[in-house]
Amino acid sequence: MPAESGVLHGLYDFHYTPYFLGVAAALDDPRVSEVDLMKAAQIGWTWFLIGYLFKFVQFLPRPIMILFAKEKDGKNFHDEKLKHGVMANSEVNRLMPVDTSRSSGNRWDHKSFPGGFLKLVASNSPGNVKSTSSVGLSVVEEPDDTSDDVKGQGDAIALLEERGKRYPGSKMLVGGTPAIKGASKTEARLAQTDCRVLPIVCHTCGQAHVLDFAHIKYLDINEGVEPHEIYGRADPDTAGYACPHCGEIWDDYQRKENIRNTVFSAVEAGDPFCGWVATKPFAGRAGFIELNELYACLPGTSLANIVREQLNAEHQAAMGNLSLLIKFVNQKQGRAYEYKSDLPEADKLAERAEDYPEMFVPMGGLVITAGVDVQHDRLAVVLRAWGRGEESWLLYWGEIYGEVVLPGQGVWLDLEKLLFSPITHACGAKLKVLAVSLDTSDGTVTQDAAYAFCRKHQQRGVMAIKGASERGNSRDDERKEIFSAPRQGVDTDKEQKASKYGLRPYIVGTSRAKDLWIEGRLPLTGDGPGRMHFYKTVRPDYFRQITAEVKAPSRRHHYRKVWQKKAGEPNEATDCETYALHAARSLKTHLLNEHDWAALDAQIRQGGLFDSPPPESDIEPDSDPAPAPENPVPKPSAEPNELPPSGGRVVSGRRTAMRVLSQRRN
Repeated sequence: MPAESGVLHGLYDFHYTPYFLGVAAALDDPRVSEVDLMKAAQIGWTWFLIGYLFKFVQFLPRPIMILFAKEKDGKNFHDEKLKHGVMANSEVNRLMPVDTSRSSGNRWDHKSFPGGFLKLVASNSPGNVKSTSSVGLSVVEEPDDTSDDVKGQGDAIALLEERGKRYPGSKMLVGGTPAIKGASKTEARLAQTDCRVLPIVCHTCGQAHVLDFAHIKYLDINEGVEPHEIYGRADPDTAGYACPHCGEIWDDYQRKENIRNTVFSAVEAGDPFCGWVATKPFAGRAGFIELNELYACLPGTSLANIVREQLNAEHQAAMGNLSLLIKFVNQKQGRAYEYKSDLPEADKLAERAEDYPEMFVPMGGLVITAGVDVQHDRLAVVLRAWGRGEESWLLYWGEIYGEVVLPGQGVWLDLEKLLFSPITHACGAKLKVLAVSLDTSDGTVTQDAAYAFCRKHQQRGVMAIKGASERGNSRDDERKEIFSAPRQGVDTDKEQKASKYGLRPYIVGTSRAKDLWIEGRLPLTGDGPGRMHFYKTVRPDYFRQITAEVKAPSRRHHYRKVWQKKAGEPNEATDCETYALHAARSLKTHLLNEHDWAALDAQIRQGGLFDSPPPESDIEPDSDPAPAPENPVPKPSAEPNELPPSGGRVVSGRRTAMRVLSQRRN
């Protein structure tokens, strides 16, 4: 280890990281294809990883790829650790030099050596992963911070996994501190392993247990002494660790010696796990959990400092700042923080489902909208009916599988049948979908087909949309209205400028939409404004999917509360419901008053509705004006007879909304 590594330099010594002997044994085990660690932050992980990389460079050459959350993380790893480590090891430096960065095959993010290369890539540029066909060793650093889906290319970790499958005998190593419980990718990966723990033997009673922060004990300050502003009456300097079996208090020296003695005794006894114990059956993946800072044997680690940080985090949490407490749980305890939410669970929502059939509009429903999420191999669709106070009823949830990339074929024909077929109302009338918000942000593979569908049916209220959160969950995205006028068009005129009447995608305020329907409306029960209703025969995965996201503090966004997808949970139904709400807002359903709803109700009851939709060529152009500006001006007395410059209809004002609703219905 180089002098730049700090106090510890020279030959790497497991005396300071004995717990990694079990990890090293798993990495050397030919039966193990993947090793996962859910760990604390300051336990010496990075230098252990670099040592493992050097083993491959020198003795097992192959293509190696390390995935970081962001490019700057990879560059910091190279500049602060890897470069100095290589230069301190002459044999590795000979095979993979780092002192001549301009030499062929030797950049900070790509280094060649005989028989292989080392590539450092960022998760927010998945093309870097896809450019490599096969990888013999895949490493993921801090999986919870990696991007889920960038530019429609898919999850970066999944892309890296595919590269490993193409290399016989490949290994994968994933290590990180978890984030929010349920949304943590690290936690989700560990659930698929044998979940090994390291019980430590007490020097007094000889019993073993997994080290836990609950066993840290400390005394109070003396009576008459003024309480500390943060620590209260606690005295962190008296902190010790109590054995749960015999009550013996360990100081820092005894804690570290007990860890070393446990591991080294297991190694001497021939234990292939080096003291670690599997808690679940083995199926090719070795997992290491509960590797918290109490196991750290590095210089400077002390129980007193741990207690100070914990008390400070709890003090800040009591004042409303959860960020330090989340950091403490994640980075010190090596556990996912369990964020408390008042949202109902999927099974509770399922119990609220009502007895009405699919594709049937109950009596309160008067306006139907749809949300469509485009995936590479399918279309996910939600149809929802809206009534007074935006009370709503789910009419359909499902997915149409097939070829998505070809415009006007396959799934797109099936989607037309679904969206434009009349739907029976409880009074016997036939209603049709009045507005559709269709996601066009899946990427260039399916975007052309999605745009083509929107162009073809824009007179029927089909809008091309993109989610504001696709741009990174910024504060501006959080403030974006659920529905707002579109801006830049995607079609050009003869002069290659945005065509006035071309397709203009709408940016959906997804954060505000989810705030409204998930946090605000989903918990509401009974009937009345804002209530959301579901039919009993809905596909079983619907309730799991609409609860697949949680708004919780995110360390990727400086601990702001943002919407996060639960790890491993599909959320297409959540997206579709968000888009269906956007479509409803395009019709200004939230602005209609009782008189407007009553008029619509009367029209539906009076009948006079069609039994089937007219052919596309028979549809008359609507006569609504272009999108209203932020500060609307008085409308002229006569409206221009032209199509709006958008991929759908922007309805301006309550009276215009009523007229468009009536026109579309008839």
